[in-house]
Amino acid sequence: MNIFIIDYNQDDPKKCTGKKLIRLGLAKLTRTEKGIVLNPYSNITLSIDDKEIALRNGITAIDASWNIISQNSLAKRNNHRRLPILFAGNPTHYAIAYKLSTLEALAASLYILDEVKEAIKLLNTIKWGHTFLELNRELLESYRGKKEKEILEIEKEILDKILREPTNNPASVHRGNLT
Repeated sequence: MNIFIIDYNQDDPKKCTGKKLIRLGLAKLTRTEKGIVLNPYSNITLSIDDKEIALRNGITAIDASWNIISQNSLAKRNNHRRLPILFAGNPTHYAIAYKLSTLEALAASLYILDEVKEAIKLLNTIKWGHTFLELNRELLESYRGKKEKEILEIEKEILDKILREPTNNPASVHRGNLT
């Protein structure tokens, strides 16, 4: 599956997982959106229904600081998708929901689209990739190959549980962050 990165050059180049994927030849730098575009502000959640588009046209990750980019600055076209709740395994945002690195977001997308081997290949390029997988394995397996409605039901159950038992959960929930 083709992976594309739109790089806004807002992150530390040494920590930027998008740049690393490009350097390793696992992603291509682009200025235009191609295929499925990962956008934390989208109203549509990535699901198996998106696999055909992703296989045909690829997945584009927007590598930017979501603290800087506003919701209104991104055009929301038909192929923009957000990820369901997942927890960051990266050292900067460890265990914070929705605060994934570009690489984590792409790996999660591949996993949800039932491209598990490709997802693991991406995660193996960073030393904390296994941490992301360990934190999210149950969630990723529950989302894998599911339609959007099913994923939204799973996500709602998880969010309801977190809100009922906030002291038992070490993760903070901050929706709208992918980098």
